[in-house]
Amino acid sequence: MVECTSNWLTVCQPMTASAPGVAVKVDIMAAGPQEVDDLLDGLVSFSSHGLQQIDLKEYFHIIKELGKGGYGKVLLVKDIKTGQRMAMKVLDKVRTSRRSFLLEFSMAFFLSSHPNIIGCNGTAFTTNDYFVFALELAPAGDLLSLILPEVGIPEDAAKRCAVQISSALEFIAEKGLVHMDIKPENVLVFDQECRCVKLTDFGLARAKGAVIRAKAGSVSYMAPEMCVMTLSEGLAAEATLDVWAFGVIIYCLLTGEFPWQVAISDDEGYKRFVDWQTNSQVDNPPVTWSKIPTGILKMFSDLLAIDRSKRSQTTEVLKYMSESWKEETPDSATKQEEENLIQTGSAVQPGEPVCESSHPETERNSDNSQSNASVMSSLSSMSCLLSTDTSESQCEMTPHPQKGHVPETPIMYDDEMSFHVGAEVDIG
Repeated sequence: MVECTSNWLTVCQPMTASAPGVAVKVDIMAAGPQEVDDLLDGLVSFSSHGLQQIDLKEYFHIIKELGKGGYGKVLLVKDIKTGQRMAMKVLDKVRTSRRSFLLEFSMAFFLSSHPNIIGCNGTAFTTNDYFVFALELAPAGDLLSLILPEVGIPEDAAKRCAVQISSALEFIAEKGLVHMDIKPENVLVFDQECRCVKLTDFGLARAKGAVIRAKAGSVSYMAPEMCVMTLSEGLAAEATLDVWAFGVIIYCLLTGEFPWQVAISDDEGYKRFVDWQTNSQVDNPPVTWSKIPTGILKMFSDLLAIDRSKRSQTTEVLKYMSESWKEETPDSATKQEEENLIQTGSAVQPGEPVCESSHPETERNSDNSQSNASVMSSLSSMSCLLSTDTSESQCEMTPHPQKGHVPETPIMYDDEMSFHVGAEVDIG
């Protein structure tokens, strides 16, 4: 074991004896936002020194390809010596710089102690053509695969997702990072009731305060300040960008539609939303928002505040757990279809975007430590059945739904998929 001069980094043994790699252990709970840059630089530097080149097929049996994107792919593999199955994120060296790879790997590992963030076991290496790191396996695909167009998902499942994603985002913000690409495709699920979901893909993540010079993320989930950003001015990465995307996700979960296509004045849906918010007519929402129960309209107003300085934290959702999140529909057939989605355990077959014409491309740290502790305690209370048992990770993976037919507008978009298993959460 090697110890660095800083007290937050130690070097441990590789994950498996059969595969060389990089394995580090970080006391992330001791690292505050002010330390995040030094911490990540240290992880990147150490990981770079220990990165070895191997023949992937010498150590792992490649079972199948789980997903593929412009920068690489995700493979389901089995360790030849131990028989352990895992996901391997494989990034093309031609499209990905060594530092970008090591930074994504380091951030994934840095945050992986949280029960609702992708598990990263600390194994990374290179091949002749690829950078590779290992992740936990997920048996049930991503959140997008569960959303029925114009229906969404059941209310209880939506609340479970909101609690878990909120917890993950609060943790990320507390560590001084901004995810920058929050969307259903980057939320992985492990059961049809959404008792276990995890946030994944840190390819676009940035340290809080970093100046963004190009639009990053997925258009339909992009905050208005990002949509109107200019190259010359740039935009500081703040947790409020993730909060906005989080609010859009909840709307999609409840309705099966987007509230708008792009958060700019030329978009009629967004323009009506701005007019509604500006005039403070909470009880007279646009038609698009009339589908949302009155009791949670204020929740959306706070999460989707036009002025980013007035935007709430994601933990705002905890105040609304006792409210109804979905209107009762007189159409019993639609309601039964929604219930069957959960009860039969069959994911929605891909074939339609969340709304008719989608474009899936695209700081709040408290200075009071007691307040942070209170927030995290509340999140833990809501996530009452958390468990880190990963025994299911050895089962055969369900292929991830293909989304090639969904129209996409690339911006700074890393569409590789990651798979893992995680904890469970229940809503009392």
